[in-house]
Amino acid sequence: MGMSLQGELEPLLAKLWQAADSACRAESLSDPTNPAYAKWEQEALTALNEKLSTLVSRFRSYYSLDGNDLSPVADQFAGESDRWESPTGSSVYCTVARASGDVERVSRLIDIGHWQGGGAESFYHNFLDPFKRTAAVHSLCAREMAMGAKSLDSAVELAKESVVWICEDLINRLGGGAPPGPLPGEKGEGFKEQAGFAAIVADTVALFRALTLPESVLFDAVLAAVGAAGGFIAASKMPSHDLHIGVGFSMSAAGLVVNAGISLDRLDKNMSDLDERVAGALETDLGSSGPFGDTFARIQNPHLDPSAYRQLTFKQGDHSEKDAVVVDLTELYYAGYRSLPSAADNYDFGTKVCSAAHIDGAQAQFPRAVGKFNEAAGMFTGLLADVRDDLTRSGEAIVAAATTYGGADEYEAAKIKQLEDEIPALGSFVGAEHYTPPRWLRL
Repeated sequence: MGMSLQGELEPLLAKLWQAADSACRAESLSDPTNPAYAKWEQEALTALNEKLSTLVSRFRSYYSLDGNDLSPVADQFAGESDRWESPTGSSVYCTVARASGDVERVSRLIDIGHWQGGGAESFYHNFLDPFKRTAAVHSLCAREMAMGAKSLDSAVELAKESVVWICEDLINRLGGGAPPGPLPGEKGEGFKEQAGFAAIVADTVALFRALTLPESVLFDAVLAAVGAAGGFIAASKMPSHDLHIGVGFSMSAAGLVVNAGISLDRLDKNMSDLDERVAGALETDLGSSGPFGDTFARIQNPHLDPSAYRQLTFKQGDHSEKDAVVVDLTELYYAGYRSLPSAADNYDFGTKVCSAAHIDGAQAQFPRAVGKFNEAAGMFTGLLADVRDDLTRSGEAIVAAATTYGGADEYEAAKIKQLEDEIPALGSFVGAEHYTPPRWLRL
C-alpha cells in the first residue's frame, strides 16, 4: 500500500497557513500606530488568505489518488518473477502457461504416434496447433495488462509524492521549513538524472523484460504477425520530458502562493502526458495491429463437434499389439478427461481475474489510461472465455473419440470403464489414495 496523501498533506497545510501568515506580516514594514498602514496590512493578509484558500482546496483535490493501490492488479496479470517454463504463480500469465502445458501433453500423443488417423490430424490442425499461437498471444496480452496497471500504479504514487513535495517547497520558500530534498523521481549518484513521469513507461518495460515468453520459432512468428512486442515497448521509445514542478521565486508571499499554483499546473501537465502515453500503448494493443485485436487471439473454426472424432485408426494383430492399442486409447481418454479440462480450468481462472480487474478512483488524474485499461480488461475477459469454452468442448470431443469409436472390443471398453471409475474427478481427491495410476500416467 502506498502513501496516504491526506495523512501526509494535512499537517503540512496547517504549517503552510502559519508560514504564509508570518511571511506576509514580515513583508509589511508598517507603523502599528498608523491606521493607514494597519489597513494596508490587513488588506494584504485578506488577499493572501483568499489565494491560499484556493491553493489549499486544490491541494486537497488530489486526495482522490488515495486508496488506489494498483500493484496487486498488476501482479494478477503477470509478476516480475513469472516464467513460462515453470509457471508456479497465480497470475493470468501463469494460468495460460499451465494450460499450454496441458495441451502440449495432448499434442505429444500425436507426435509420438499414440493417436493416428484422420481424426488425429483434424484435431491437431484445427485446434492443437492454433492453440499454441493463441496461448502465445494471450501471454503477451497478460504482460501488456500488467504493464498498464504497473504504469498507473507508479504514476499514482509519483503524483502523491509530487504534491507533497510542492507543498514542502512552498513552505520552505515562505521561510517556514527546510528544503524538500530531491524532486520525486530524481536518481543517480554524482549527478541528477531526471526521471519522473517521463520515465515511468520505460522503467515498467525494463521491469518486465525478464518475463520470459514461449521461446520458439512459432512464437517469433506470432510476434512478427502482431507487429511488435506490444504497445508499451513502442511507447517506451517515444521521447518525453517532464516540466519542472519547483515553486518559482517571488519577492512576496502572495507571489509564491501563485507560483505554487503554477507548479501544480505543471504537475497536471506531466500527469496528462503520462495518461496519454499509457492510453496510447493500450490503444495500440487493442487495435488490429496489437495482440488483443490479432487474429491469433481467438482460435478460428476449431471444429470441435465430438461426432468428427468417433472413428479412430487402430492396429489389428496379436495380443501384444492390442495391448499397445489399449495404452493408446486410455491415454487418449485421459487427455480428454483430465488434461484438456485442466487447461479449461486454468483459462476459467484467468477469465475471473480479468472480469474483476476494474480500476476505479484514479480517473480524475488519468481518465484516458484508466478507461483504456478497463476496456482492455473487458476484451481480454472475452478472449479467455472463448478459449476456455473451446478447451472444454475439445475435452468432450476427445472423450467421445476414445469411448465411441467403431470396432472397440470388450477388453478395450472395459479398460476405459475402469479409468472412469478409478480416476478421481478434476479438483477432487476423494479416493485418490486408493488409486494406482497406470504406468503411462506416471511418466
